[in-house]
Amino acid sequence: MEAFDTFDVVQTVVESDSKYLMAKRSKDDYWEFMGGKVKENENLREAAIRELNEETGLDLSSEDISDFRRGDSYRSEDDEKFRLNPVSFNISKEKKDSMSAQDLSKEHTEFEWIELNDFDEYETLGQYKALEHLDVVNGRVALAVVEKKEEYLMVKRSEENSTPGKWSTVSGGIEHGETSEEAAKRELREETGLKAKVVETAEYYIGRGESGYWRLEPVHLEYENGEVDLNWELSECRWVKPEEVKDLETIGKLKSFDKLELR
Repeated sequence: MEAFDTFDVVQTVVESDSKYLMAKRSKDDYWEFMGGKVKENENLREAAIRELNEETGLDLSSEDISDFRRGDSYRSEDDEKFRLNPVSFNISKEKKDSMSAQDLSKEHTEFEWIELNDFDEYETLGQYKALEHLDVVNGRVALAVVEKKEEYLMVKRSEENSTPGKWSTVSGGIEHGETSEEAAKRELREETGLKAKVVETAEYYIGRGESGYWRLEPVHLEYENGEVDLNWELSECRWVKPEEVKDLETIGKLKSFDKLELR
């Protein structure tokens, strides 16, 4: 492989009032976490503050930020000569609310403070990796959306489980070396005793639970056989039409139905 110079770039994940700053690039309309090249003899904290000030017109000092963290570096998907160094910190709501699109540098055309649950609605180039390397997202979860005669299995979480009393599809963590399809089938079998075959998968999205954010990966399954036998994690189940899901008190927005185009 041909050698090339490597340039260190700071990638800044800024949080304020439980929302995260993203900006649209002027050169191609992709959304990103702000940042830029690290100067010689400049540490990542200094580079992150300088770049944010230059790109937003804010006047942040080191005292204006809190909870500074850095994650492992990785190569840019846009151009691999750039080594991205993700960092994160918080700024006050007052600073957040003082931002104006008129003060943006020419590198960006607009910005938004987003909830991570809506991250998938923004077209990015590999920006999810920053969240992953900073451990903002805890891990991968398979969502088993099980269909039987045009109805879908919804389950109610037991009092012994997290988020008790809320409805959702069967779900569970994806183990090391396991695909989302394998995890969905396994979790369905373990939690309900049912067997099903995979129909299709959909793009991931980020969801929030009691213990933080998770990468949720929807899998559409078709019921094959078995009788419902709920384990301790669940207290009740129902087969419902897609339009009936809204009548249940669910965990989050259950984007899995929309991602799979089932409603």
